[in-house]
Amino acid sequence: MTPDEKMDLEKMRSQAMTRQGEVDEGEDELFAAASPKGKFTGKALNGLVEATNRLLPLFGLDDKYDRFGSETLTSLPPEFVRLLTMFSKAMGDAIEAGILPEDTMIDMKIVVDDNGLQALAGRLGMAAKSPGFKRFLLRKVSESAPGAEEEEEETSEEMDSEGMDKLMSERMS
Repeated sequence: MTPDEKMDLEKMRSQAMTRQGEVDEGEDELFAAASPKGKFTGKALNGLVEATNRLLPLFGLDDKYDRFGSETLTSLPPEFVRLLTMFSKAMGDAIEAGILPEDTMIDMKIVVDDNGLQALAGRLGMAAKSPGFKRFLLRKVSESAPGAEEEEEETSEEMDSEGMDKLMSERMS
């Protein structure tokens, strides 16, 4: 590779990273706009965080979402709304497939106060405890893999990073 080609490649990489940053910022703005608005106490928010952290491993995410402080918020952070949106999409698909009961449907419109947060936390908790939902998520990952061979359902709780990336991108679209 010539020095000019290396410079062009580096320039293209830099431009791609800049564009990705712009896309990420745009997504954050969309999730911030979609964030429920209301009055949310730290105690209720942390109840939702606990439910979220129980559900994250089913999506192959090892990191826990950090707890909130004792302050009262009027909207949820975009990264938290992003997770809730991913959960909502997956749970909606599971409800359509008859895996989860209809009362687990997530409706972000009801989240306007602590009672809405508690209801949402309860729904997430129901999904996190559901063995059928866990199998559903594992099956969705294997079905979305291009050229995936028919295999018996795995009972392993862990997914490889490629499978998790596909699941996350599918849930976010």
